[in-house]
Amino acid sequence: MNAILKQPEDEIDEALAYHQGDTRATIAALLAEREFLLREIEYASLAMSYGFARGWTPGHNRNAR
Repeated sequence: MNAILKQPEDEIDEALAYHQGDTRATIAALLAEREFLLREIEYASLAMSYGFARGWTPGHNRNAR
């Protein structure tokens, strides 16, 4: 893959520009997307077997391993 890597600052600027600089709207959109992705992980975990995941279960706590 030869894609140019974006810096986090660039992505933040893009997200804010998409919402015309409205920080509350940007944060609300990111939180809504997070909730959607958590639901998708839950659905995927219901569909996969214990053996397939080798005991791993998805979680939303990033510090738990």
